Formats: sequence, C-alpha cells, structure tokens
Amino acid sequence: MVSQGVARGRLLVVRAVDVLGLVEERRVGDVEGELERLSRAGSLVRERLEELKRVLPAAEREIVDAQLLMLESLVAEAGELVKSSSLSAEYAVKSVYEKYAEMLKSGSELFALRVQDLRDLASRLVSVLTGGKTAGGGYSGRIAVAEELDPIQFLEAAEEGLAGLVTRKGGLTAHVSILARLKGVPYMISGELDLGLVRDGDEAVLDCVNGVLLVNPTAEEEERYGALAEEYNRMLALFSKEEGLEPVTLDGRRVDVLCNAGGLEEVRAAPGYGCGGIGLFRIEFAYMVRQEAPGEEELYGLFKKSLEVLGGRPLTVRAPDIGGDKPVNFLELPKEANPQLGLRGTRLLLEYRDKLLRPLLRAALRAAVHGDLRLMFPMVSTVEEVEELSEEVRRAEEELRSEGFEARVPRLGVMVEVPSAALLSRELVEKGGLSFVSFGTNDLTQYVLAADRGSAHVGKVYDELNPAVLRLIAYAVDKLGGRAEVEVCGEMASRTLAVPALLGLGVQGLSVAPVFVGRVKYVVRRIDLEEASREVREVVESASTSREVRAWARSYLERRGIRVFE
Repeated sequence: MVSQGVARGRLLVVRAVDVLGLVEERRVGDVEGELERLSRAGSLVRERLEELKRVLPAAEREIVDAQLLMLESLVAEAGELVKSSSLSAEYAVKSVYEKYAEMLKSGSELFALRVQDLRDLASRLVSVLTGGKTAGGGYSGRIAVAEELDPIQFLEAAEEGLAGLVTRKGGLTAHVSILARLKGVPYMISGELDLGLVRDGDEAVLDCVNGVLLVNPTAEEEERYGALAEEYNRMLALFSKEEGLEPVTLDGRRVDVLCNAGGLEEVRAAPGYGCGGIGLFRIEFAYMVRQEAPGEEELYGLFKKSLEVLGGRPLTVRAPDIGGDKPVNFLELPKEANPQLGLRGTRLLLEYRDKLLRPLLRAALRAAVHGDLRLMFPMVSTVEEVEELSEEVRRAEEELRSEGFEARVPRLGVMVEVPSAALLSRELVEKGGLSFVSFGTNDLTQYVLAADRGSAHVGKVYDELNPAVLRLIAYAVDKLGGRAEVEVCGEMASRTLAVPALLGLGVQGLSVAPVFVGRVKYVVRRIDLEEASREVREVVESASTSREVRAWARSYLERRGIRVFE
C-alpha cells in the first residue's frame, strides 16, 4: 500500500491511449517550423504545470518543479534531434523518452519509477503536437483503476474529489505516490490488477490497510469495511496529533524519528510531517539521466539548500549508491553476471575517485559549515574501505583549507547492508572514525536470507522479522557498545510490529517515509523500552521462525493498547 486508508465508491476505469506507440518515424523538410511546433507544445504543457503549481500548497509545488525541469530537458534534447536529424517533433520526443527509459529500466526500483514521470511528459507533449486530448474527468467520489496515472492527471483527479486509486504500475517513490500521501488519497499498486476484469460504475471498497480491492461488496462486507474505515480514520487523526509530539518512550528514552527523502522537494516537505531531520537523503537523482556527473558546486548548492530548508535539523546524505544495477550515462561500467554483488556503492566511489568521490566530499565538507550535515557511505563490506574513505576525507579537508574555503568534517557513517558490515561493526567505526551506523534492512534482509526482495517467487522467504536478521542486528549493536549511534532506515523502521523489536535491540533512531512519522511516534510513545529490551532479547535468541517473533510483537503491542494495522 502506497497511501493507507479505506475508500468506498463506484469504480472509474481509466483506459489510457498509448500515444507514443502510435508515433512513427518521419522526416521533415521545414526544420525551423518543426522546432516552433515543439516549442509551442512545450509551452502549453508548461502552462498547465504552472497553473497546477499556483493552486497547490508549498509542499506539493516542489513536485511540479521537478516535472518542469524534466520537461525542459525533454524539449531541449528533442529539439537537438530535430535539428541534427530532421526528425518530426513527435518522433524526436519519443526517441528521447525511449533512450532514457531503457537506461532507467535497467536500474534499481528507485529509478525505474522515474520512467513513469518521463513517459507522462512525453505523452503529454506528443498529444499536444498531434492535437489529441489528455484530460480526463468524472473523478468525484470515485475509485479510479488504471494502468497508471501521471502527476497532472492525479492532481486534476484529486481536485475533483478522487476517493481512491489503484494502479498496476508505479512505486512508493514515484511522484503520484508522494502526492497521494500528501493528499491523503488511499492508493494501492497491484501488479495483478487486470483492467479487463473490472467494469466502470461497479460499487467497490478499497482497503489500503490490508491491501484489498473488493468489487460489488455484500451488505455485510459494506458494514465491516465501514467500521474499519471509521476506526482507521480515528487512528489517522491520532497519528496526525502525534506528529508534533516528542518521540519519548514511557520510561523516558528519546528515539530519533527521522525521514527518508529522494529529492529536495521531499526534504522541503519533511518538517511539516514532524520529522526530526533527514536520516536518509538519496541523491542518486542528481546523477541519473545526464551526460556528466554533478560537480562540486552543484552538490554544494544542493546540500546547502537542503540544510537551509531543514532549519537546524540534521541532514544525512547518503553518497550515491550507483553502479551495478543502476547504470549512468557518464560511466562505462562492466557487464556483470551479478551486479548486486559487483561494482556499486562505495566500491564504485573508490574506483572513480576523481569523478565521483572527491567532488562529493569537497561539497559535503563545505556545506557542513552551514548546518548539521552527516555523510553516509553505502554498500560497505570491509574495514579497508572505511580506512580509504577516512583518508580521502582528511585529504579533502586539507585541500579545501589550503584553497581558502571554510570546511568542516561532517559526522561520518556507513550503511550496514551486508552481513560482513554487521559482523565488523565495531572495527568499521573504530578504523573509519565513524559517528553512526544505519541498518539498511531492505538489503540486509535479502543478503542474510539469500532472497531477492524484488522476486515474487521467494516472497515468503524474505522477512525482516526472521530471527537470523534480528540476531545479526543484535550482534552488531552489542559489538558497538555505544561507540556510535545506531539507526534503521529501511522499510522495517516504519512497521508497527518491528518498532518494539528494533528499539528493544538497541536501535536509537528510525528513518521512515514522512507519512509514517505520526504512526511511528504513536508506537514509540507507548513503549516501555526497558521492558521491551528484556523481552525481545529472550524472544530473538529462542525463536526459530518469524512467526514466533511476530506473535511476541503483537502480544506486546496489545498489552500496551497499541492498535496494529498490518
């Protein structure tokens, strides 16, 4: 579920026309005229985006700004194709889209999701160029089901009073997903959705708490889901109130509740959700879909602006986790049979120091003067790596000071995503001069259990509450012995059942999507940490299955009067 909630209403089946698929290659004689057509189309789409931006709250305007930047790049590159190859404007737009879509699709989930944003804009441009229409309508009080919606469509639908949304494609970090959470529209992504089996106008219930779309419910089901909706809405109201409260346990222990962000617009929105700061700032967006790596000045500007937006709250920048299954245009990366275990993350940074690592370090050290910036390195697996990173940081500081720049070494940390990093946690901290570690439980779980989290075939194996995963976390925390702060920034941090287990094992900070801040604080503020720690240690050591851990977590939460919606 992307955006939780329960909606009831009639279905609206949105059947999109593949306008890009209808475009065929065509050469033109009047290149200047074609460029003018492209420019007019770009201006019309830009005007619609600007019109939407004017009526949106500040937190949502940044999302439209991202669309405007993508539109500008798309039109500019399509224009170059028209000039160099005398292609029609429609085919040039399609060609630019296909070029980047192919590259993004071969990357990780985070960047594959941007294909949707890019295609949305390309389709809008082509539709305008061919005289077609893209606007829908009739969304008021309806549950829309579609292959996918673009951000403009969603905002138009939300303005009309969209009750809920189900799409076959999309993802948690896509712009539509962010907007759905901001607007409070229940939204579920289901790869099993068959648009051929749903009918426009059918009565339906969308349960985005348990992940169910119920078509033509019985009277009994209507009553049951009506009660669920009322209860969930009461809980949402409670979560909303909790957002602004201090995340302190019943026995007086403070827990940092931070937010994950994938761009400046998400950083800007975070404080409004009660985030204590950014615990994971993914900056890969600054490296993807471009011909050159971002330079020192661009990164410095991004970090400085983010710190200003946060107003003194911490900003934890994760060095770009690119390479492997996340290709970029400006690097010739090797083809590897298993890219997840290949040249990626910190390994890639150390391989391309001049192009990637050193500009990043210089930017971070300069920006750290302006606020609480923390720098975290991904996919670390050996002590030698943190030693090399530490030496590069020292060298960057010396160079900056010799050049007359103000510089400050930020707090340094690593992502614990592989078993070796967990087992060597103390040595990594001591040898690398680290101040914190952050468990990336998504990757850690799949590596511990040898189960690809993206595979439908091993979904039952992949389980963050498996005792093996929790024992490894417990081992790492114990070995650290208070030498560094311990956080979790994977999806596990936002799961109600996982929170008492993680805190009980010694985790001090949880970094989650902004929409989950209220829910996490609600749980944190009702936990007796000393009691949870004593109980979870016994359970983790004695349990042989996730089922046993889950049963304890439910029992503990129920004893504390905490409602579990999962």
